[in-house]
Amino acid sequence: MSRFAKPVPGVLASLIFFTFLVQTSAQDLKTAIKLTKSEQFAAASSMFKTLIQKTPSDGDLYYYYGRSLLDKYYSDTLNLSFEEKADSAKAIYESGIKQDPANPLNYIGMGGLSLIKKQIPAAQEYFSKALSLMPSKANKTIKMEPSRQGLVLIQMAEAYVTANVADTANVFSILRNAEKLDSKNPELYIVKGDVYFYLLNDGSKAISNYNMAQALDPTSPEAKLRVGLLWLRARQYTNALNYYAEVVKMDSTFAPAYRELGSLLSRAGRQEEAKVNFYKFLELSRNVSARKQFVNTLIDLNDYPEAIVQLKEILKVDTNDNDVNRALAYSYFETQQYDKALASIRKFIAHANTSKIRPLDYIYYGRTLAKLKMDSLAPEQLLKAYGMDTTKAELISEAALCWTKIKKYDKARELYEKKIILNKATGMDYYNLGKVYYSIQDYVKADTNLAIFNNMQPEYVQGWVWRARAKSNLDPESQAGLAKPIYETILEKTQADTAKYVKERIESMYFLAFYNFLQYNQTKNKEFAIKAVEYGTRINAIDPTDDKAEKSKQIIDVLKDKIK
Repeated sequence: MSRFAKPVPGVLASLIFFTFLVQTSAQDLKTAIKLTKSEQFAAASSMFKTLIQKTPSDGDLYYYYGRSLLDKYYSDTLNLSFEEKADSAKAIYESGIKQDPANPLNYIGMGGLSLIKKQIPAAQEYFSKALSLMPSKANKTIKMEPSRQGLVLIQMAEAYVTANVADTANVFSILRNAEKLDSKNPELYIVKGDVYFYLLNDGSKAISNYNMAQALDPTSPEAKLRVGLLWLRARQYTNALNYYAEVVKMDSTFAPAYRELGSLLSRAGRQEEAKVNFYKFLELSRNVSARKQFVNTLIDLNDYPEAIVQLKEILKVDTNDNDVNRALAYSYFETQQYDKALASIRKFIAHANTSKIRPLDYIYYGRTLAKLKMDSLAPEQLLKAYGMDTTKAELISEAALCWTKIKKYDKARELYEKKIILNKATGMDYYNLGKVYYSIQDYVKADTNLAIFNNMQPEYVQGWVWRARAKSNLDPESQAGLAKPIYETILEKTQADTAKYVKERIESMYFLAFYNFLQYNQTKNKEFAIKAVEYGTRINAIDPTDDKAEKSKQIIDVLKDKIK
């Protein structure tokens, strides 16, 4: 045996084993952090739990595990609960403080949670506690590598960005101190770039810092992805696309790049390429949350059939997420599968916490009922939505139309008049209210509202038609000729497209033929007879099979000898 192969003494063996364990743990932590940044949250969570079991006294593990949970929330804010993830992160940070009380990072984590909740004084207390655990003139006995001190400060600054708290004077002070301690940490420039990007909207300085980060760590995809996001915000889509493509070449396992590529390609109308990238994102992220993100994107793209496919895949592994029922309801409605939409929205409403129901949920519910001709049920849901969001005054009109369809005219009238009182009525509201009054035979109010509509939308022919009918009913014997100028206006407005308005023109001509017939009988003025015959003749030329053509022939037969 070589003399170099002698057995290692027990103490030395323990030291070597401990060093190996620390190095392995640090390497595994880097992997777990990388999985988090790549949004492979399930794998990251599993690794953090394993690492904590192995070395429960390492506070860093708890801090980055808590961060991972928050990152998961921010990756899918539509489907995940902040309160749930924040509570879990808080419990993990507290465990980290208990297990490693001299480690400042978990106090940074607690401070970050307070910042997100806009509890600024509480956040400052936690950050002060973190700083008290670092070397200073008052803490000369504490030993900590400068690079480690810099890392703690970088995490503190990043907490402000995550929480969108624009205390930039404080943040830049923290980052300057971090730079004095470790100017070669690429994370420093990532965070600095984020401050310029997200808090100050200064793209130029953001790019400068991201480029510095990239130069310090050429293999990292983070900085390049951020530059792509910045170009996207500036609507420089080609530049953004190029950067995302470079990220994928740099690290084919970096899932967020595929999501951003998919989203951008879909904007460019390159749907098939977009889906390829979305599917790659799903393959890498390997979790239901990612698939839900994909569904959100598909709904944004109006690709409802594919959204339904993905939602059914989610149901295979997660039947408890009620938000899936909501998304199915929306998607079934948009694909005209109204029976399925109704079943899904009813299931969602039945199981949803009241605080999670949005105005849009009731809107889809009401519109689905209307599509299924359940017009007596639809208004309740539409008005619930309006009660939650009074900017959507069109919902009042939709509810009123439902009442009109089932001849609940009083309820419809009440809603239209409410809208007028609120000063939110549109021209079409006056039009529909006029028709409601016509239906309940209040022809004076019908005429009043239709007159308002005619002034607001003078080119809408049907408004003139209904007003002419209201006028006719106010003058049933046509003695005063109240409807005459309205019907003449209809003929003028439809002259440019006689084929489209055949019925309206025949109705107008018949009224004018009959009106002139009555005027001739009263005055024996030959001019009235000539006009009556002219209108009657025109009707027969347009459509001799129309019932008004037959009545017009009778007028012609009576008057034809009078005009010779």
